[in-house]
Amino acid sequence: MAHDTTEIYVRDLSEDAAADWLQGVFEGLEQVQEAPIVTYEGRYDGEAVPVQITEQVKNGPYTSIWFNAPRLPWESTRECARAAHDALGAEVLCYLNQPKEPWRMLRMEAGEMERVDERTLEDF
Repeated sequence: MAHDTTEIYVRDLSEDAAADWLQGVFEGLEQVQEAPIVTYEGRYDGEAVPVQITEQVKNGPYTSIWFNAPRLPWESTRECARAAHDALGAEVLCYLNQPKEPWRMLRMEAGEMERVDERTLEDF
């Protein structure tokens, strides 16, 4: 991937459910920090991948899954969001990485993708 970090937001996802999904994605996933930020670490292609999971981002219904590694199983944030949506069956949001419109997000829900404006999302 081009960036060192990737973040997606999954609606109504518990930390345990996120960790279950991640165990199928990364080798040797284990929790390495409990507080103040729950952090797991797994391996992808021989390299360590730290992943932070934060429930109820901005006191809303979304759980942030933040990957802090330059190499991930997906070529883009969009592919990561699609994989999470397909595996978890939940709504997933991610930013589109457009510097001129940083509030633009991609929402995957019920198998469909749409662009949304973060400022119009009531729950986010």
